[in-house]
Amino acid sequence: MLEQQPDICFLDIQIIGGSGVELAKALRNSVACHWVFTTAYSEYALDAFDLEATDYLLKPFADSRLASVIAKIHKKPKPSSNLNKKRRQLPVKSVGSVKFINIQDIVWVKGSANYVELYCADKMHLHRETLSALEHFLDPEQFIRVHRSAIVNIDYIHSLNSELGRYSLLQLDNGDEVKIGQSYKAQLLVALGVEND
Repeated sequence: MLEQQPDICFLDIQIIGGSGVELAKALRNSVACHWVFTTAYSEYALDAFDLEATDYLLKPFADSRLASVIAKIHKKPKPSSNLNKKRRQLPVKSVGSVKFINIQDIVWVKGSANYVELYCADKMHLHRETLSALEHFLDPEQFIRVHRSAIVNIDYIHSLNSELGRYSLLQLDNGDEVKIGQSYKAQLLVALGVEND
């Protein structure tokens, strides 16, 4: 769910293993979406609206009621959450401790399945999170996707190099080289103020 970042989440109040309200509370700072609770129990409506739920569907509900909820959501902007308050630090767990990495210190990020490699000036930190999920928390004016498996901090780009006459490689301040994916190149060049080759 964190990786997909849905626009709407329909959630029952009573779910296996706990409460839909508690689940929404746990996720709302990480997922910015419209929460719509669906339940047969009207007494939970107040809890749902305390969470700033977009709507509350009392079972059984007609198709027309569901359609009206979806129509209402289409007219409203997507809710904001702490997701839109970009992280300043990233908690990176290791054996017996949690290290807090300043986001500003990250030179670039390499995605590897369910992990990311966070490259700083002098060290690499392994962090359990997908690249797509992490990207949602990074400031898009500072961090830009340059490859399907790489995001770079614009502040640490040293030079833009070409192979065979085409820009295809970034040289970063820490000495690392990052390949530029063809589908990400145009956006990168605009961000850097460089004319396309």
